Amino acid sequence: MRTINDLVDLLMQFSGSDGVFHTPIPRMSIMRCSAPTIPELVLYEPSICVVAQGVKEARIDDQTYRYDSARYLLGSVRQPVFGSVVKATKKYPYICLRLDLDSEIIVELMSLSVEEKINHAISSGLRLGEMDNELVDTVVRLAETMNDSKSIDVLSPLVEKELIWRLLQQPETHSVLAQMVTSSSRLRRIRKAIEWIESHFTESISTRDLADIALMGHSSFHKYFKMVTGTSPIRFRSHLRLMAARRLMVVEGYDAAEAGFKVGYSEPAQFSREYSKLLGYAPKQDAMRLKNSFHVGINQL
Repeated sequence: MRTINDLVDLLMQFSGSDGVFHTPIPRMSIMRCSAPTIPELVLYEPSICVVAQGVKEARIDDQTYRYDSARYLLGSVRQPVFGSVVKATKKYPYICLRLDLDSEIIVELMSLSVEEKINHAISSGLRLGEMDNELVDTVVRLAETMNDSKSIDVLSPLVEKELIWRLLQQPETHSVLAQMVTSSSRLRRIRKAIEWIESHFTESISTRDLADIALMGHSSFHKYFKMVTGTSPIRFRSHLRLMAARRLMVVEGYDAAEAGFKVGYSEPAQFSREYSKLLGYAPKQDAMRLKNSFHVGINQL
């Protein structure tokens, strides 16, 4: 049976240096980092992150998720998260495999599952799970298919299904995956509201309107939204705005005032105040810092 050391060897081979690398396997990427990073606000996707070496932390509100070679991280919604590599050296770099989840595969396998009734108790959008021997073996075999282009086309979809199947067999992640694809689940309803916010984050927002989109009462919606995302809908929108403004400054060369206005702030002072409070730097200072850094990309995994 394959081991986590086999995964380290494979991912080191395909990464080569520090950075984020897209693999020939659809929706799978590798990240490598040879030093700890400071916490950065980044957008986590619905995915499974498997650490081969090193330690990573993800934080939403006052909850911190620490994952390493013994624990994977499962994300069930797109959400802003403070991520940081906390253990990495040049000799033993942090290295991670991320696979974005395909809801169609989950639906297909759920239809074959003989599990009991889905537990609809809602929880955080991030969940830790145990990397048992069978799961490690499956992840390594998925990574091994990168060695041959024919294997990628033929074998990687089969091994990916096996990986999702194994996650469905773990009590701590079965209910989360099931809720992701069950239209009546509270998690799926909250995801609909999140998707609306992502498409309209520059606009004014009403939590009552969001509750209607989620087909929930106002108080229930606010309660469950915070359970999943760790924050309120308004603060969630602010996170998305500030992340978008950062991209405009770093990638497209906007100045701070232009970026703030573009993402929905009418007052430059309010934009600068919220940016500095959340991200720890003034907008211009942060943009200059990030232009010389790849840590934001790294912290997404």
